[in-house]
Amino acid sequence: MRNFLFFGLILLCIPYTTESERFLKKQLSEDNFDFIDLKAKSSTIHYNITNSGVQYGIITLNNKQEIKFWFVSHHFMSDKGGTIYEFPNGDKQFISGMYCCEVQFNDDGSLKNLSTFKNYLEAKNGLRT
Repeated sequence: MRNFLFFGLILLCIPYTTESERFLKKQLSEDNFDFIDLKAKSSTIHYNITNSGVQYGIITLNNKQEIKFWFVSHHFMSDKGGTIYEFPNGDKQFISGMYCCEVQFNDDGSLKNLSTFKNYLEAKNGLRT
Protein backbone atom coordinates (compact mmCIF):
# COMPACT_ATOMS: atom_id res chain seq x y z
CA MET A 1 0.00 0.00 0.00
CA ARG A 2 2.80 2.42 0.87
CA ASN A 3 4.47 1.77 -2.52
CA PHE A 4 1.20 2.46 -4.30
CA LEU A 5 0.80 5.82 -2.54
CA PHE A 6 4.42 6.73 -3.23
CA PHE A 7 3.99 5.89 -6.93
CA GLY A 8 0.79 7.97 -7.05
CA LEU A 9 2.57 10.97 -5.52
CA ILE A 10 5.38 10.63 -8.07
CA LEU A 11 2.84 10.69 -10.92
CA LEU A 12 1.30 13.87 -9.54
CA CYS A 13 4.68 15.59 -9.72
CA ILE A 14 5.23 14.75 -13.39
CA PRO A 15 4.06 17.64 -15.57
CA TYR A 16 1.24 16.68 -17.94
CA THR A 17 1.01 18.11 -21.44
CA THR A 18 -1.89 17.56 -23.78
CA GLU A 19 -1.60 16.22 -27.31
CA SER A 20 -2.41 19.72 -28.61
CA GLU A 21 0.36 21.34 -26.58
CA ARG A 22 2.92 18.76 -27.68
CA PHE A 23 1.82 19.15 -31.32
CA LEU A 24 2.03 22.94 -31.23
CA LYS A 25 5.42 22.97 -29.49
CA LYS A 26 6.73 20.58 -32.15
CA GLN A 27 5.37 22.79 -34.94
CA LEU A 28 6.97 25.87 -33.37
CA SER A 29 10.34 24.12 -33.23
CA GLU A 30 10.17 22.78 -36.81
CA ASP A 31 8.22 25.30 -38.93
CA ASN A 32 8.92 28.85 -40.01
CA PHE A 33 5.90 31.05 -39.46
CA ASP A 34 5.61 34.14 -41.67
CA PHE A 35 3.99 36.89 -39.62
CA ILE A 36 4.44 39.46 -42.41
CA ASP A 37 1.74 38.41 -44.90
CA LEU A 38 -1.30 37.72 -42.70
CA LYS A 39 -4.99 37.81 -43.64
CA ALA A 40 -7.27 40.15 -41.73
CA LYS A 41 -10.11 38.39 -39.91
CA SER A 42 -10.94 41.61 -38.11
CA SER A 43 -9.13 44.74 -37.00
CA THR A 44 -7.77 42.79 -34.01
CA ILE A 45 -6.90 39.39 -35.55
CA HIS A 46 -4.62 38.72 -38.51
CA TYR A 47 -3.75 35.11 -39.36
CA ASN A 48 -2.67 32.37 -41.74
CA ILE A 49 -3.13 28.60 -41.68
CA THR A 50 -0.35 26.09 -42.31
CA ASN A 51 -0.63 22.83 -44.25
CA SER A 52 -0.50 21.02 -40.89
CA GLY A 53 -3.68 22.83 -39.78
CA VAL A 54 -2.11 25.36 -37.41
CA GLN A 55 -3.77 28.76 -37.42
CA TYR A 56 -1.19 31.36 -36.44
CA GLY A 57 -1.23 35.09 -36.33
CA ILE A 58 -1.28 38.27 -34.31
CA ILE A 59 -3.90 39.62 -31.92
CA THR A 60 -3.75 43.39 -31.50
CA LEU A 61 -5.06 44.60 -28.16
CA ASN A 62 -6.95 47.88 -27.82
CA ASN A 63 -3.79 49.54 -26.46
CA LYS A 64 -1.92 48.36 -29.63
CA GLN A 65 0.17 45.66 -27.89
CA GLU A 66 0.55 42.60 -30.11
CA ILE A 67 0.31 38.95 -29.08
CA LYS A 68 1.34 36.13 -31.40
CA PHE A 69 -0.68 32.92 -31.36
CA TRP A 70 -0.55 29.37 -32.70
CA PHE A 71 -3.85 27.42 -32.56
CA VAL A 72 -4.87 23.85 -33.35
CA SER A 73 -8.53 22.81 -33.41
CA HIS A 74 -10.01 19.93 -31.45
CA HIS A 75 -11.08 18.55 -34.85
CA PHE A 76 -7.43 17.58 -35.48
CA MET A 77 -6.61 16.37 -31.96
CA SER A 78 -7.96 13.81 -29.49
CA ASP A 79 -8.34 16.52 -26.84
CA LYS A 80 -9.90 20.01 -26.70
CA GLY A 81 -7.33 21.62 -28.96
CA GLY A 82 -5.45 24.64 -27.76
CA THR A 83 -3.44 27.77 -28.36
CA ILE A 84 0.06 28.93 -27.54
CA TYR A 85 0.24 32.68 -26.97
CA GLU A 86 3.47 34.67 -27.10
CA PHE A 87 3.26 37.89 -25.11
CA PRO A 88 5.18 41.08 -25.91
CA ASN A 89 7.94 40.16 -23.43
CA GLY A 90 8.52 36.81 -25.22
CA ASP A 91 6.86 34.61 -22.57
CA LYS A 92 4.70 31.83 -23.99
CA GLN A 93 1.61 30.22 -22.45
CA PHE A 94 -0.51 27.28 -23.59
CA ILE A 95 -4.28 27.52 -23.10
CA SER A 96 -6.39 24.38 -23.58
CA GLY A 97 -9.66 24.48 -25.51
CA MET A 98 -11.29 27.90 -25.74
CA TYR A 99 -12.01 27.88 -29.50
CA CYS A 100 -13.70 25.44 -31.81
CA CYS A 101 -12.35 26.01 -35.29
CA GLU A 102 -10.50 29.34 -35.25
CA VAL A 103 -9.27 32.04 -32.91
CA GLN A 104 -12.00 34.61 -32.35
CA PHE A 105 -13.09 37.02 -29.66
CA ASN A 106 -16.77 37.75 -29.07
CA ASP A 107 -15.93 39.73 -25.93
CA ASP A 108 -14.05 42.87 -27.03
CA GLY A 109 -13.55 43.78 -23.36
CA SER A 110 -11.03 40.93 -23.13
CA LEU A 111 -8.77 42.80 -25.56
CA LYS A 112 -8.52 46.00 -23.47
CA ASN A 113 -4.89 45.47 -22.33
CA LEU A 114 -2.43 42.70 -21.52
CA SER A 115 -3.58 42.22 -17.93
CA THR A 116 -7.24 41.94 -18.93
CA PHE A 117 -6.33 39.57 -21.77
CA LYS A 118 -4.31 37.26 -19.50
CA ASN A 119 -7.16 37.17 -16.95
CA TYR A 120 -9.57 36.29 -19.75
CA LEU A 121 -7.32 33.43 -20.90
CA GLU A 122 -7.00 32.01 -17.39
CA ALA A 123 -10.78 32.11 -16.92
CA LYS A 124 -11.34 30.26 -20.22
CA ASN A 125 -8.46 27.74 -19.89
CA GLY A 126 -9.81 24.23 -20.43
CA LEU A 127 -13.17 25.42 -21.76
CA ARG A 128 -14.33 25.36 -25.36
CA THR A 129 -16.82 27.97 -26.55
